[in-house]
Amino acid sequence: MSTEYPKEFLDLLNSVTAKRPRTVIRHILQNGFITSQELKDLYGYNHPPRAVRDVREHGIPLVTYRVEGTDGRRIAAYKFGDPSDSSNMLLKSTGRTYLSKALKQALIEKYGSKCFVYFEPMDENLLQVDHRVPYEIGG
Repeated sequence: MSTEYPKEFLDLLNSVTAKRPRTVIRHILQNGFITSQELKDLYGYNHPPRAVRDVREHGIPLVTYRVEGTDGRRIAAYKFGDPSDSSNMLLKSTGRTYLSKALKQALIEKYGSKCFVYFEPMDENLLQVDHRVPYEIGG
């Protein structure tokens, strides 16, 4: 793909290491866009909007538009938004903050395996460092 992106934007794209959003980013870099059908058929994602949301949660702007799928139906397609547009979500503070497994383990060692919302003991496998509320509803 011949699209040129600013170095800061490419650095942001390359900073994403999680598999699902990284897959979407690489496909768009190579092909200019990705469709919901490609996410399902090529990569096995049964819920394509979740993979796209993962990219947006990293502060990367995506534009959603419609294209015709192989069956003739209209499907979603996604491409990068304008990285120079200041209204885009390029600021790291607008993306979701990812907390490491090492931090989670350190917190469990210090405070024990309990929920800090309900102050009840919980299996550490069920604990989430950020008590995840979906980002799109204000989490």
